[in-house]
Amino acid sequence: MFGLRSLRFLACLFAAATALTALAESPFSFASTPGQLPKTVVPRHYSIQIRPDLDKFTTRGSVTVDIEVLKPVKEIVLNALEMEITQATLFAPQEIPLKPRLNLANQTVSLKLPAKIAPGKYRLVLEFFGQIAEQAQGLFYVKYAAPSGKKVLLGTQMEPTDARRMFPCWDEPVFRATFDLSVTLPEKHLAISNMPVEHETSLADGLKEVKFARTPPMPSYLVVLVAGELEELKDKVAGVQLRVITTEGKKEQGRYALAATKKLLTYYNQYFGIKYPLPKLDQIAIPGGFSGAMENWGAITYNESVLLFDPQTSSEQTRQDIFVTVAHEMAHQWFGNLVTTAWWDNLWLNEGFATWMETKATDHFNPDWQMWLNAGAEKTAVMSGDARNTTHPIQTPIENESQANDAFDSITYQKGGALLRMLESYLGEETFRRGIHEYLAAHLYSNTTTADLWAALEKVSGKPVQSIAAGWTEQPGLPVVMVKTDCTNSQQVVSLEQQRFTVHDPDAESLQWKIPVALMNTAHARSTSFVLLDDKPASATFPDCTGMLKANAGDTGYYRVAYAPALFRQLQAAINQLPPADRLNLLNDSWAMVEAERASSVDYFELVESLHGEKTFALWDQILSTLNFIDELEENQPGRAAFHEYACRLLQPQLERLGWDSHSHEPGTDSILRGRIITTLGKFGNPSVIAEAQVRFAKFLLQPQSLAAGLRPPVLEIVGRYSDRTTYDQIHALARKAKGTEERQLLYRALSGALDPALAKATLAISLTDEIVPQEATHIVIDVAGNGEQQVLAWDFAQPRIKELLARVDSFERNNYVPAILDTFSDTPRADELEAYVKTNVTEDALDKARQTAEGIRIKAAIKQRELPAIDQWIARRLVKISDHK
Repeated sequence: MFGLRSLRFLACLFAAATALTALAESPFSFASTPGQLPKTVVPRHYSIQIRPDLDKFTTRGSVTVDIEVLKPVKEIVLNALEMEITQATLFAPQEIPLKPRLNLANQTVSLKLPAKIAPGKYRLVLEFFGQIAEQAQGLFYVKYAAPSGKKVLLGTQMEPTDARRMFPCWDEPVFRATFDLSVTLPEKHLAISNMPVEHETSLADGLKEVKFARTPPMPSYLVVLVAGELEELKDKVAGVQLRVITTEGKKEQGRYALAATKKLLTYYNQYFGIKYPLPKLDQIAIPGGFSGAMENWGAITYNESVLLFDPQTSSEQTRQDIFVTVAHEMAHQWFGNLVTTAWWDNLWLNEGFATWMETKATDHFNPDWQMWLNAGAEKTAVMSGDARNTTHPIQTPIENESQANDAFDSITYQKGGALLRMLESYLGEETFRRGIHEYLAAHLYSNTTTADLWAALEKVSGKPVQSIAAGWTEQPGLPVVMVKTDCTNSQQVVSLEQQRFTVHDPDAESLQWKIPVALMNTAHARSTSFVLLDDKPASATFPDCTGMLKANAGDTGYYRVAYAPALFRQLQAAINQLPPADRLNLLNDSWAMVEAERASSVDYFELVESLHGEKTFALWDQILSTLNFIDELEENQPGRAAFHEYACRLLQPQLERLGWDSHSHEPGTDSILRGRIITTLGKFGNPSVIAEAQVRFAKFLLQPQSLAAGLRPPVLEIVGRYSDRTTYDQIHALARKAKGTEERQLLYRALSGALDPALAKATLAISLTDEIVPQEATHIVIDVAGNGEQQVLAWDFAQPRIKELLARVDSFERNNYVPAILDTFSDTPRADELEAYVKTNVTEDALDKARQTAEGIRIKAAIKQRELPAIDQWIARRLVKISDHK
């Protein structure tokens, strides 16, 4: 048909693949894997006994470790934190008492031997006394209310470096071992770990000992223990016992997640070509205590807000969030658990893959949710950060525990997932799937580096994957592809070249990538050609000059596109004829060019105005995100009222199309869009929307079922924003009585949005109380700060109380806590203030997160100074034109 002929394409591909010096790490090797612990002694098997005291929130325990000494040593070093080692003995085979020496800075315990021991197998026995934390790090507890009274639940959160808080261990992912776990608990508690219960033994004083079956070889961060007065739903698929486990009275809300689990387990077994290897898979709903979910092998833990679905009160967004989260964590059972990254510098192998797979699997079962379109929003957000001077490569050196925590960021997740999406599109879905199977099958129950993945994909595809892909993971940033077309001899000639794409970074290092550029001609929209673009300009020829050229066809690539002005104008005129993914890509790239000073904001608004009859959720989500970003810049600016008027006029037709109430058989995306449109109109002061929300809230107080689940988030947010003291107290009372985490979080977020400063102060005060779990309480300060009108109030509240607040934040979130409070500012002095404050009042470890947020603030300040006058002028002209038209 059209495009490059196959032989010519492959020749160009291989030539380009050798044009740049390849970046590449080495395949996995235990000896060369980074880490803090010596690799002279390795654990092979742990036998752990834990005896929690639920009154004092302490533990006593012992761990017997079968170790193998690989080289002669005079000292054994492993990890331990916030515990006392009361006794240490080595059996060699004679009994050798050892004196433990704890190093708090290194989070280790050293056991000096009286003499060197030779290579061989030994047994190490340690007894210890530890703490049960309220923060989700190691073994933690959650206090919660149930229908039968107040309860306490135990849970664990080990990743990345907190297993050492529960028991002494080699707490690095390369040290795989098997685990036997026994725990002493109240008789009425249900206990869950990675493997099924092997047996229970009744003890005196209403206690029992629960012993679990032995795990496969796995890293310590996957060990899990959950115990409490819990309920369970059961099912079975492909020979695997499935359970959803909840607190009292909530198990029926687990049916949706259980159904999703059945579908996904079957799908993953088929996709990977390797069956799930454990006899059971539990999904456990935790009522607070930590956010998100954790992929513990065989027993995944979730904040209950992303696992439990109540058809009466849960929104369509919650339904989708549950499926996506379950898909993500279940993907980890293969990518992360069965095969594990060797060190945290390759964390993306776990998280980037699960991010890509969650979208693929969810889209497979729910095509009407348009998951790949929605993933475009996450991709463009990470690209925005990746263009800054504070970015980092996907593979970035990790030297300590704090840096390991920081590695769980959007570069690891979203950029990693987007890279896999681009490679899948380039190699072909089936070839890519076979490469994934090859990778997993070659490394079962072992560790890997990124090089191992590239080798597997290269072997299956026959293409130079490592040469192409290494630059995407080992270099920071992203490219922009410059595109122009000419009609020569009745053929369309496409010229391509690349630069590094940067925002607010004029001195950025010049980098090059090997970019599989996907090209589409609008006259032949069903066909896509690839050109592998390297450091030299490239071209492609189409057989006629009809139609227009669109690059990054299907929005599967991780690069920006800058079109020659004439080509951009053609695409703008024809935007409504492009597929949704390409319309979205054009919008995202258009706004990115504004951020990078490559185009004017007027160009973006003209592109938006070119859309006619647009109904696609992802496109409106992009527009809404941009409008809300501009609204942050308009805070305290003279053009804000006119901006609000224009935005409301732009959005009002969508509300008229969707209405306030759902329609039978409407797609789920319409339900979510309705909520976003109503929320934004209310935030921007639309009087009829505010009034309607207040009417519906008043009826809700009398008849809770009158307010549809999908309308609860926008109605409560709007009513909370404009609340007086009476309304605020009504919402607060509902929040205190909330029975579930989803409902509770929704109501406290409504309180956090109040415009009245006195009410905002009352909300901030909750952050230091025991009214809700600490993780949610401390996040209130961030929520109040996110309400632009109260950002100064929230920051003034936090500063004198920062030590008290940080003491309640778990280690996983601590470095980002202060930056998150200041994130909505858009004035350069606040960026300087943030960096100075963190350096003086937090820790050196938190400076990287502070610098990233500070750079974001400086970029917003620059855009505000550069673009707001043009935006205000364009809106003024537009409003006059609308008025004249009427």
